[in-house]
This record gives sequence, structure tokens and C-alpha cells, in this order.
Amino acid sequence: MMAIVPASMAQDKSADEYKNEGNAAVREKNYQAALEAYKQAIALWGDSLDAMTVYNTADCARRIAEYDTAIEYYNKAIELNYKADFATYYIAEIYGKQEKTEERVALLEEAAQKYTEGKVASFIKKGLAKEYTNKAMEAYKEGSTILAQVQNAKPEQYKEIQDRAAVKFAEAKPWVDKILTVDPDNANAKTILNGIKDYVK
Repeated sequence: MMAIVPASMAQDKSADEYKNEGNAAVREKNYQAALEAYKQAIALWGDSLDAMTVYNTADCARRIAEYDTAIEYYNKAIELNYKADFATYYIAEIYGKQEKTEERVALLEEAAQKYTEGKVASFIKKGLAKEYTNKAMEAYKEGSTILAQVQNAKPEQYKEIQDRAAVKFAEAKPWVDKILTVDPDNANAKTILNGIKDYVK
């Protein structure tokens, strides 16, 4: 007759069982449940981590906006050399959501030097172009606003207004140059260049 094992003595799930639970939860798009299952698996594996599961843990955390957790596991994936390019890109995207613009740009610039081929390289370049464009447009719009004051100014005020606008346009130019290094056909960069060509040599 088989003895009944008390629940308190029942064997815990294995790491692989937790991983499989996480995978099943992902298929159902239940990312919170998947995250918890994956974290259990990782805790049981100790130093013998499954790199794919580490990366999937980060993805789940990102999808439910647990950004600090996502960054932690993306960095672990990078250490394990598993999809390091995508992990780096997604960390940069998270920095954008957290409004950490300087950290985002620095990471994207580093990634652009390191990852020059493959699908993610184009994502990195687009991300950089977007950030550079934001900076260029900010200065360009300020310059354009100043220049518009000419419409209501006296002729003797034109040069002073144009000089102030030129200062802002000069601030935009380095950012435009950066845009063109990562995206030579960028339409925004060409528009800004055309708008400042008479004021910046």
C-alpha cells in the first residue's frame, strides 16, 4: 500500500518546470505570470543559467513596464553573450521611456560602434537619428522663432535679430551633421540644412 506524502514534504518544482510554465504563459501573453515563473527558474539554476530564459525574463518585464527588472535581466543576457545587441537596444529604449535621454544617447552611440551589422544595427541608427533630430529641431525652431521677429521689426533691427537667430542655427548644425552620419538620406536633416544655409557657414 502506497504511503501518502504530506503536502509539506512534496517536492518543489524543478527549474525546467518553472521555465516551461513561463513559456506557456508567454504563449498566452500573460507576461506577469511568465516573469514570476522565469524568476523562479533562474533562482533554482544558480550560476548555471539558461541564457535564453534570462533574455525572455527581461522581455516579459519590459512588456509590463517593470523597467528596472528588465534592465537587470537584459544586462545578465549581455553578460551571457545572448542577443547582446537586442538587449542593449531595448535598454536604450527603456531609458527613453524613463526620460533618461543622456543615458539613452550614450548607450546608442556605444552600440552603434559595437553592432554594425544585422537587423538591430538599423534600429540603433534610427534611434540615434531620432535623438539627434530632436536636438537639432529644438535649436532650429528657436532660431526660426527669433527670425520671425523681423516681420514686425524696424529695418535697423534686422541684423541684430538675424545674428541672434544665427546663433541658434549654429547650435543646430552639429546635430544635423550627426544625423547624417547615421542616416545620410534623413529628410529632417536636409530640411534643417536648407533652412540654415544662409546663416551658418
